Amino acid sequence: MSEQGRETVVSRARAGLERADAVQQEYKSLSVPVAVIRKFLEDQSTRMAAMIAFWAFFSIFPLFLVLITLLGFLVPDNVKGDVLGHLRSMLPLLDPSSIQGLGGSWWALILGLVTALWSGLAVVRATQTAFNAVWELPYHARPSLPRQIGRSVLVLATVGVGLVASTVVTGFVSSGTDLLHVSWLGRIAGYAIAIVLDIGLFVAAFRILTDREITLRDVLPGAVLSGVLFWIMQTLSSLIISRYLSSAQNTYGTFATVITLLWWFYLQAIVTLLGAQLNVVLKDRLHPRALVGPPETEADHRAYEAYAEERTYHEEERVDTEFPPERRR
Repeated sequence: MSEQGRETVVSRARAGLERADAVQQEYKSLSVPVAVIRKFLEDQSTRMAAMIAFWAFFSIFPLFLVLITLLGFLVPDNVKGDVLGHLRSMLPLLDPSSIQGLGGSWWALILGLVTALWSGLAVVRATQTAFNAVWELPYHARPSLPRQIGRSVLVLATVGVGLVASTVVTGFVSSGTDLLHVSWLGRIAGYAIAIVLDIGLFVAAFRILTDREITLRDVLPGAVLSGVLFWIMQTLSSLIISRYLSSAQNTYGTFATVITLLWWFYLQAIVTLLGAQLNVVLKDRLHPRALVGPPETEADHRAYEAYAEERTYHEEERVDTEFPPERRR
């Protein structure tokens, strides 16, 4: 293709992108998702999601140790096999064949609780840092380490317990087990309870772990988005993990569980941060955003000003941003 032909193709492609940009800026139903995705990328939220997934991965094994130890204390010997089978249907990554009998051990319980608490606090602190970054909270206004730890304990005692309850409810309803003899009406009620519980957990997490004055109304849209997506992932987890884990084991062997867990936690973190980004876009009116050219909309200017102000490390520090007047519209 000649140079003139390439220029023509580029010109037509740019004209088409500009038309698409004008359309998405005109309609809120399009401009809000575009703004959420753009801010998600600009904040490098995938890196924050990876950090959350990293610590979540380390927390799951101590929790399994605590679960198995408690079952050894509480479950009678004649039904231990049945209990493990039902757990396998809800938690595909837990292989009963790898457990040589259930037995209660105090040292295992204490070790599991201590390591689960340590890694759980790290998960919550990473999530709190991500939420503050999503809201572009200046560095000097972020909480100190003691405040982070205190808030993390509160979240683990509330949101963490609720998350376990939601997972158990969804697991019993969606696994098809007959342990509770749940009817179809009971399954629908169980799904509804799980969805409402998931949304409530995200409302609590978004409010508690964000160091900015926000209301229930400010966090509700993102909580609904993240809660519904999280419930869908919970419901499909048995099918997805069972199918892909078995195929991955043929290729990666024992590392298949590690890979599957990391990806699963990463997807959950992505869903969480998408909900947080939606709240910021709606609260701070960061839409519509321009897709081509330099910053052109008022939302572009507000977003870039917030990015600059986030990098202030002292309360007396001031940052001024300027854009050519002809770029505003």
